[in-house]
Amino acid sequence: MGGKIIVTREGGIATVTISNPAKKNALNLKLLGELSRAFGELKNPDIRCVVLRGEGQEAFCAGYDITAIPAGGSGEAQVLLSSNPFDDMIRAVESFPAPVIGMLNGFAFGGGLEMAVACDIRVASDQAVFGMTPARLGIIYRPSGLMRFINVIGLPATKELFYTARKVSARRAVDLRLVNRACPPEELEQVTYEMAREIVDNAPLSIRGTKRILSMCLEFRGLPPDEAREAEALIRQCMESRDLSEGKKAFLEKRKARFTGR
Repeated sequence: MGGKIIVTREGGIATVTISNPAKKNALNLKLLGELSRAFGELKNPDIRCVVLRGEGQEAFCAGYDITAIPAGGSGEAQVLLSSNPFDDMIRAVESFPAPVIGMLNGFAFGGGLEMAVACDIRVASDQAVFGMTPARLGIIYRPSGLMRFINVIGLPATKELFYTARKVSARRAVDLRLVNRACPPEELEQVTYEMAREIVDNAPLSIRGTKRILSMCLEFRGLPPDEAREAEALIRQCMESRDLSEGKKAFLEKRKARFTGR
């Protein structure tokens, strides 16, 4: 199976690139494992934002490589059924402690679109096209995947997307809340990394704590006692931090804050 995952870093921003251009950056078991490992290895306080993208201009990710789907009785098929490496990869993206921006530099279909939805923010080329086509393949999407779309775009839009299986333009994707912003292809990188730098400049304890609490709220639709205590601890950590003092001081002095994550 071909392709590779490329990780680069510049300051507090890491870029994770899916590089499988011959297959329009389609995923396979090898790439799923490499993506999960890449996000696992980036889990440190120095990385304050990750940009996830596909190589080239044509595709963010074409989904799972149909030619790589194994025969029903093969050993690889059993791996897919038992450990579910696709879900492992989605969780690695979704649960990453710092914000993840999906830079949708081309079309995204099927599992590629779910991977984009697992990102915190999606910035798309206005020439990008999106779609969920399980209905065209005669399959039913996983409940966890359906819930992920419901959480992001709501039930009516999820029904439209999955029932019609039609291709969606970037403009329509903005209307459906599939993407946060669409811009011309030549501006996509600039817009994406400007947003990443804005995130990096903010207080990391606040960002990470907010992301974790939002995740818990979506998952439980209200916080059980243990999670409520965790949320309170995250809030208290920010309230007692040096960064809060620095943020207040910088605001009063009308200057850019110098946050350290402490």
